[in-house]
Order: sequence, then C-alpha cells, then structure tokens
Amino acid sequence: MRTRKLRTLKVRTLALITLAGGLSTPAMALMYNQQGIEAAGHWASMTLVLGEERTYRASNSYDMPGTAFSVDFAPPECRPRLELRVDMGEVASRDETVSANAALRVDRFTAHAGPTTLAKERGDNGAYVSFTNAAPFRLLHELHVGDTLRLQIENGNEPWYLTFQLPGAAIALDRAARQCHEAATSNDGAEQPPSAYF
Repeated sequence: MRTRKLRTLKVRTLALITLAGGLSTPAMALMYNQQGIEAAGHWASMTLVLGEERTYRASNSYDMPGTAFSVDFAPPECRPRLELRVDMGEVASRDETVSANAALRVDRFTAHAGPTTLAKERGDNGAYVSFTNAAPFRLLHELHVGDTLRLQIENGNEPWYLTFQLPGAAIALDRAARQCHEAATSNDGAEQPPSAYF
C-alpha cells in the first residue's frame, strides 16, 4: 500500500513539474555534505556544509521512503525555511519549475495556506517543493507541540496529500535552530570588513 502511494506521489509530482515547460529556477538542489546527524524519533537534525556555508536542518525522511520534509535554518537570520524533497528515481536533464498552491496543517490547528514552487534541477534526481509561509514561527510552534503534519499541494489538478508524524520534531528543530543561532552569534564577534556595516 505504501509503495503504491509513493509511486502515485512521484507520478503526480512529475506531472506538476513537467507543466512548467522548462523554465529555469535558481539553484535549490546544491549538493551539501551532511555532518553531525542526530536522530530523534521520526526526525533527525544535521548540519549541511558547502565550503564555508552552513545550514542547519531538521528533517523527517522516516515516514515516506524517498521523501523528506525539512525545516532549514541559515545564519545570520535563522528564519525557518520549509522544503519537501521527493526522489523521482531518475536524473533530470533540464531545470524545470512550476507554481502551485499548498496548505500545511498540524493536527487541528488552522491550516497554513499559500503559494509554493515545485522544481527539478538538471543533474539531480529530486523534485523540490519550497513553501512560502507568512507565519513560519507559528507553524514552528505547532510542529513542536503537535502529533501529525499534513500537506496538500495542488495546481488546478487533483490535489495530492502527504502525512508526516511529529515524534522527535521538537528535539530536532530545537537543535537545528540552536546551532544556527550559535553560529550567527559567533560570526557577530568576528572582525568584519568595513563593507559589512553598510
């Protein structure tokens, strides 16, 4: 049953993205090194490293094999960014992107609805969904206290749904956010070039 649902998810994701007709998108799928992975229930936290750049991530890739829902924190703002990655099983030959609508809902809290971007990137086998959220810190609180996160994504066709469990989310999110703020604070103390103040 789970395999059939995942296959359906991949087909729908591919169908949504191929509607884009090959529009290019900014780099979303840069290949990061993962360090300091720490599991917590259905979730894990880690540091993504690319040269000097650091991003701190809390992610659930447990509930749906080949699919990961992630919350990223990047210095200096450490504002939560939400992303979904679905393994499409084949490497994309070109960049493609399409706009859609999405809603995220934790338990019976009010749904967070808004525009989203679905994209594939040349040389990557994943499809990426980047969520726009007007109240990311409210959603972050709900992820801390809730039991289940449900997603709905649609672009005029039949919507598709995903479900992620939240045991361990609070631990993973707290660790990723804390590491981001620690990194941002340590960078504040470093000597900055004159241009950094303008």
